[in-house]
Amino acid sequence: MNRLFLLILIAVVASCTVYKEYPIDVYKPGEIPVPPDAQNAVLIYRNFKYPGDTLQQYYKKDHQLRKAQTNPDRLDSILVTSCLNELAKNLKINNTFEDIKILPYNAFKRHSGDKLPVLDFDLVKQISQTTGADVVISLETFSYFFSEYSESYEAPKSNEVITANVWAVFDPEHEKLIERKALIDTIYWNGYDENGNFNKNYQFPPRETALRIASQLSGENYAKRFFASWQTVNRMYAVPPLPDFDQASYYVGKGDWDKAIQLWEKYATDKNGKLAISARYNLALAYEMKDDIEMASRWADAAQKLAVEYRNKEDLKIILLYQNILTQRKKDIAKLNKQN
Repeated sequence: MNRLFLLILIAVVASCTVYKEYPIDVYKPGEIPVPPDAQNAVLIYRNFKYPGDTLQQYYKKDHQLRKAQTNPDRLDSILVTSCLNELAKNLKINNTFEDIKILPYNAFKRHSGDKLPVLDFDLVKQISQTTGADVVISLETFSYFFSEYSESYEAPKSNEVITANVWAVFDPEHEKLIERKALIDTIYWNGYDENGNFNKNYQFPPRETALRIASQLSGENYAKRFFASWQTVNRMYAVPPLPDFDQASYYVGKGDWDKAIQLWEKYATDKNGKLAISARYNLALAYEMKDDIEMASRWADAAQKLAVEYRNKEDLKIILLYQNILTQRKKDIAKLNKQN
């Protein structure tokens, strides 16, 4: 009878499991395979706009479209220049290239089309020869939009900027397109600091200032694709409604992974049924945090095996995603070791 009650309890508890996010910093290798002998780079603005990109003179206030007074060509020049300058600064700081040149904003005349064709390699070579660059980095197209929202019952007052751009990196000598990448970034201002404290005297940046900050962030983010850097990502861990898991969650918040492991290990055996899926999954995260990726993979595999056995589709989906993350981390670590 007691064992039956225990099995029922475990089934109920497992069905009430919630997942919490935990931010971690991971060291990621550069994504762009720049030729190892490349020393000089030139940054250009392609000045391409899609026909549908018609909102440069507008912004949104409380879900209503408003026309801005700023000259769109002047603003576009300021924002593109800010973006490329920030890209160049970050590449220089991280010694990606010895010399970096930036061509003027209007080096290309404004042009548009339904499709964005690859830049002609004769032109790429001409730019390379004129500037002495081994690599040509092109900001192909750049779009941005500013919104502001008044305080409501659902949300505090906030400003938002969305930037969308397409980048291309060329190896002129080998006539090779190294990368073409579309990126979308969103940045918010809502008066809350990193600790969740609200500053009632917070000064929200006006439209042009907010757009310039977002443009700089866009250049900084793309620069990270060229060199190894720390990046903040979110992981998830399971918290079934049991005291030991609540206590383990407290230790996670304190960064005391050894104490959390002691609690999770109590539930990781087969006799704990579906509850062991959560325990094993959490143990995988714990060992990743202790930089033991192999042990993390073993626990993730053990969690997957049990999830398949119990046909637990929701947990299995989360576990498979995490297994892919761990596989990528192994590849990143191997790539970093080669780069060093």
